[in-house]
Amino acid sequence: MARYLTFGNLLVEDVVMPDGRQLPDRLGGDSLYAAIGARAFADDVELVTRLGRRFPPSLVRALEDAGYGAGLIPTEHDTVRLRVDWGVEGRGRFTFHEAAGTYEDTTPVPDEIPAVLEERLDAVHIAPVPFEQMEALVRWARPRARLLTVDPHYEHVAGTEAQWRRVLPVIDAFLPSRDEATVLLGGWPGVEEAVQELATWGAAVAVVKLGAEGSIARRGDELARMSATTTGLVDPTGCGDAFCGGFLVGLAESGDLRAALAHGAVAASFAGEGHGAEHTLVPDRAEARRRLARML
Repeated sequence: MARYLTFGNLLVEDVVMPDGRQLPDRLGGDSLYAAIGARAFADDVELVTRLGRRFPPSLVRALEDAGYGAGLIPTEHDTVRLRVDWGVEGRGRFTFHEAAGTYEDTTPVPDEIPAVLEERLDAVHIAPVPFEQMEALVRWARPRARLLTVDPHYEHVAGTEAQWRRVLPVIDAFLPSRDEATVLLGGWPGVEEAVQELATWGAAVAVVKLGAEGSIARRGDELARMSATTTGLVDPTGCGDAFCGGFLVGLAESGDLRAALAHGAVAASFAGEGHGAEHTLVPDRAEARRRLARML
């Protein structure tokens, strides 16, 4: 079955553009974007997520047609649905619809993970989910996966330094954004200082995603930086999650820190080329390799 699994949420976005145009029923969710990022470089990728009630059937078919069916776990909880209002300044405002499901409700738990997904399993990425659910997924994944990476949820970083220091020693790579690193560290000490401090928390690799400025990673005494690929950027939603999926495959297949960051940058570039995930459910593998070659 899949060599790569991405765990997290799946949701629906109703996008409103600055000129008032409406783009309803767009696919989204951290587990999906992470899977797309991994799919830019590998075929055997599955996302594992709860499929909420009233999830649009057309979007379910699109996921299944693209090969993302084995890890969609039905649940009685409602679908997470967001309205995304894009301002003229290029920043989005995210609002939960009334009666929408929650991230807690739609995060998978270990005892409902299909057994078939353990076959040939090599690497796991846990996308942003509530801390306790993330920790349960870490306990499931650690004995089964050679490589395990985690991206923290922005709502679950404040005041959690002690919890992260407890969990990170069994994690291979920790991938917060600049904003999340700032909260975790109680301020922004600088790029290299931030990743150096996070590296002392226990994960084998510490990464900080810097948005348009790229990314930085530390593993022991090794420090690596990589620029971002922003050509053709339409919507940054999901780029950080896609980065994590690309990074997962890059690190699993090369072991090289700089190459892993480059894989992440290329994966993020695909996610940002449109609104919602439908435009890139099956990334162009040949184009991904061309972009990777240019990055390296």
